Amino acid sequence: MGGNMWIRQVAMVAAELQQVEPKLCEFLGVNEHYTDAGVGEFGLTNCVLASGNSFVEIVAPTQPDTAAGRTLNRQGGDCGYMVLFQLKELEPLSQRVDQLGFRKIWQTERPEVTAFHVHPKDMGGAIVSFDEMRPEDEWVWAGPDWQNRRAKRSGDLRSCTLEVSDPLATAMTWAEVLGISIDRDEAGPLLRMEDGCTVRFQASLEGAPRGLVAFTLAHLGLDSESGPRNLRVCGVDITLV
Repeated sequence: MGGNMWIRQVAMVAAELQQVEPKLCEFLGVNEHYTDAGVGEFGLTNCVLASGNSFVEIVAPTQPDTAAGRTLNRQGGDCGYMVLFQLKELEPLSQRVDQLGFRKIWQTERPEVTAFHVHPKDMGGAIVSFDEMRPEDEWVWAGPDWQNRRAKRSGDLRSCTLEVSDPLATAMTWAEVLGISIDRDEAGPLLRMEDGCTVRFQASLEGAPRGLVAFTLAHLGLDSESGPRNLRVCGVDITLV
């Protein structure tokens, strides 16, 4: 972790959690994950996997007419769902969100965390969560003692890629909310976090844009070349780099 803001977690949505969770655990080298009973508030069940100081989550609907269920229907199956940022100080960003007139679709204020979600139609590409943790090195959504449940093969998040209808416009929106500048390379617009993690934006090659389509995690290199470094799960490409 570094700087005043960083990507701490990504989330995917699956119709059947038990069909995809074992594949992800095996790929990352996770022996034990955390199930957060709190997501029942949204009509969901989940698993959260600790990878370095980052986290990968899969959610699945447990009742009809949930936001996650509507996403599954709209995308035609399992897909990317959320990007979660951690900030040292949330209030300035919260004020920018309000000034832009963006909708906060969920908020919480607890001794250990202040957080809110922004409507995906306002940010573009995904539901985005902004979280301030107390203490800073904790992550309440991963449960207690997550440090002892870390993945054996993978470490921190290094990038995520969002497929959107207008990459530049969406990148500009995210940059305005985050209070940072847009960068570019041969692949298109991107945002660079202070810790070196990047958010990339790309156009759909065919059909409707799918939102979160890929992310990378640091490869710990503890197993040489004994296992694959690429996995496609929930329609999302995961790469260890």
